[in-house]
Amino acid sequence: MTLNNHGSDIDVVHKYNHVELKGWVNQLKYINREIENLLSLCKHCLINKAIPEETLELFSERKKLNNELYKTVLSYSNTYVNVAECDDIQCDMAYLGEYDRLRESYHKNLEVYQKLKDKFFDEVLLKE
Repeated sequence: MTLNNHGSDIDVVHKYNHVELKGWVNQLKYINREIENLLSLCKHCLINKAIPEETLELFSERKKLNNELYKTVLSYSNTYVNVAECDDIQCDMAYLGEYDRLRESYHKNLEVYQKLKDKFFDEVLLKE
């Protein structure tokens, strides 16, 4: 990613953000695969009545929401390279504002997913 030389500090921020966006995309993609595996386990556990069906529904909903966020972050990551065309601070700030909003959504998604996964393991391992 090559950026215009209109502000070295902001250029560094944009480069860092672009790398971080790629990491988010990879993590969200991994979560989608992991949810598929956990849904398979849930279905198996439901046969043995180890966990409530509600948990399966929560994972299905989480997968849907995670996938929506994945698509949004991937799309934004692909357009983030256009930040190199910014020629003023307002343009830079628009990209940074959207980046901050996505960062908040990403971290909230991880937090909710981790809690759901902890709940699943507590149920499977019969922890109280």
